[in-house]
Amino acid sequence: MMIKSKLFLLLAGSVLFLSSAGCGRQDGTEDVAQSESGSVASLTDRPLAVYQSELLEHAFETATAIPVKPYIKDRARAQEKVVAASLELDQPLRAQYLVERIDNWRRGSGYCDLALYCARRGYPEETQQYLNLAVQISEFAEDWRRDQIKVKIANTYAWLGQSMRSGQPGAGAGDTEWGKAAGVEAMDAGEDHFEGQMNALDALIAPGNFDVVENALKACANLFNRFYDDAGRRLLTEEKIKASWGKLPVFKRVELLTELAGFALDHTDRAKALELISEAQQFIDSVKWRPEHRIPLASELIRLRFRAGDGQQARNEADALLALFDAQRDAIVNIYRAGTLRPIAEAYQSMGDTETALAVYKRAVQEGVENPNSRPRAEDLSATCCSMALYGAMPDAELWNKIQQIKDSLGNPW
Repeated sequence: MMIKSKLFLLLAGSVLFLSSAGCGRQDGTEDVAQSESGSVASLTDRPLAVYQSELLEHAFETATAIPVKPYIKDRARAQEKVVAASLELDQPLRAQYLVERIDNWRRGSGYCDLALYCARRGYPEETQQYLNLAVQISEFAEDWRRDQIKVKIANTYAWLGQSMRSGQPGAGAGDTEWGKAAGVEAMDAGEDHFEGQMNALDALIAPGNFDVVENALKACANLFNRFYDDAGRRLLTEEKIKASWGKLPVFKRVELLTELAGFALDHTDRAKALELISEAQQFIDSVKWRPEHRIPLASELIRLRFRAGDGQQARNEADALLALFDAQRDAIVNIYRAGTLRPIAEAYQSMGDTETALAVYKRAVQEGVENPNSRPRAEDLSATCCSMALYGAMPDAELWNKIQQIKDSLGNPW
């Protein structure tokens, strides 16, 4: 069932930063939201299909139905995922409106995402406005929450070519968090900065701190992408990653190989992509996984394999994953079943098989209500709506009705 699109009547004409009127704010965000009001009218949302807009609305409204007390963390996390989906679909004004309705420190995180989005697309004034808001919210956040915001601030300054180590606002994140900013610097590294970047990453990797090594290798992956057309440098970054990942668990190695394969496809190098996909698949096959862990990793490889031109093998592997879910469904805890099915639906949709994708999405929606509590129901429904919007899967009337029915039935017990 289609719902009326009402969100962006509020955003017509000149767009202002809005202050949420909800109760239960934490981390001092209410005062911060009003302190940097300014127009961002130069930003525009990309035209979006009506059903995608409605899916995003459903996703956010469902997440917002989760009570602030005592579930503020779950509520805000689910809301932030809708913000991320909106930005991925080039909806910055929508994302801005939604960020204003997040009631804890994740609003600062959302402003950081908006700032980086604007920085990468050449909106300097809006970038600074969002950074200012994020900096102020970080001052009220505590411990790792503050560091999470600060490292995102660092990411944007790194993209702008400014070092956070030189005293920019938001500096002071812990060393573990700081390593994350190196990846953004690598994305825009100049031709004469390659050796310096590699030396800096070597220094991060040498002590062997797990989190720092992971972040440094992600930065290496960005150098792999940045210098892809330079075969020598590309090989050096790939070798650095593979020589340094010994302390990382297998799933982290698979994630890195998956990212490299995606970069290869971005550079239309199908042969290299298939080589990396096969290597990642070997890692997956070398470990005994629970299905809720194996299926999402393998589904991403299926989507890449299809992009690389191996359509029949991709289809065979998608069918095998669905069969795996069916065979082991009862062994999967009910709160994880919908999240296990969604990546399979995404794989089918990515291959152009919308009929099968919708059938799997319907199963995911149904699995999401197996738990009697409304909080996991809301989280699953919101995530499924985001997935369908991102992958361009338009629900039929039956699925719309089911989505609305579940959304309307949310309530105690949470």
